[in-house]
Amino acid sequence: MLIATYLQGRLFIVRVGSNLSSERVIRAGVVQGSKVGAILFNIFVNDIPSPRNCQTQLCLFADDTAVMSTGTSQTIMEDLNTYLIQLAKWLILWKIKVNTDKCQAVYFTRRRSNPNPPMLYRRPIPWSNSTKYLGVTLDKKLTYKDHIDNIRNKYNGAKAHLYPLMGRKAKLSLRYKLLLYKALLRPVISYASPVWGAAAKTHIQKLETLQNSTLRMITDAPWFIRNKNILHDLKVLTIKNFFSKLVTNFFNQIDNHTNPAIGSIPTYDPTIPRKKRRPRTLLLQDNIDAG
Repeated sequence: MLIATYLQGRLFIVRVGSNLSSERVIRAGVVQGSKVGAILFNIFVNDIPSPRNCQTQLCLFADDTAVMSTGTSQTIMEDLNTYLIQLAKWLILWKIKVNTDKCQAVYFTRRRSNPNPPMLYRRPIPWSNSTKYLGVTLDKKLTYKDHIDNIRNKYNGAKAHLYPLMGRKAKLSLRYKLLLYKALLRPVISYASPVWGAAAKTHIQKLETLQNSTLRMITDAPWFIRNKNILHDLKVLTIKNFFSKLVTNFFNQIDNHTNPAIGSIPTYDPTIPRKKRRPRTLLLQDNIDAG
């Protein structure tokens, strides 16, 4: 009865500008943002079919769903489409509507040509050059250039909002300016960095520039003061070294993780040159500045 009263008798209205629609009854779904909403959703999709072959995996995080398939170009699409047919039958059975126009498919490869796109509800999902999953933009070559460009835009927007508190002439003490940077701005740069932190040096340098310009601003440093001296005096790690510190903690935790998707990640030697842009290569940096 408690769950029934939680779900029944709820109404909604739609606002367009300053105009409101009439009330309508919510006949399906849970209250967005509610504490038990995610739990009820997980119960509802608990019997979602699992892929029958080990090359295809289903990854769920709340209502964000990703289907990943790996293998040779000859078999990968056959395995993926076989599972999508099975998934479509389950979606129809439980009356879950998926907007195929919002679905994206990315073929992660360095090849210029792509196979035929995957099919859902007998409709092709066009290939995209990149997709965003859990806040990380994944491009087809995994260079993470687009993701880092998105970080720069988001960072500069947040920095502009904080400028009255952190600007060169702001009256806030240096201690609290630095605290604001570490608490609100640096997390924008470092979010999910163990995944993409091994990107090319030219991309990471763009993030170093963001940090350096911010630290020069909050210290009101003149032009002739070197960035490395500011970092040393403030006891702040370079972005590269900060990523190395985060990735050490990250991989120490996931090595014993029970998640099947994590457990299926193949092992590799990060010292091999052709693997130099894999995430674990950040572990090879031995010298991390103090601070």
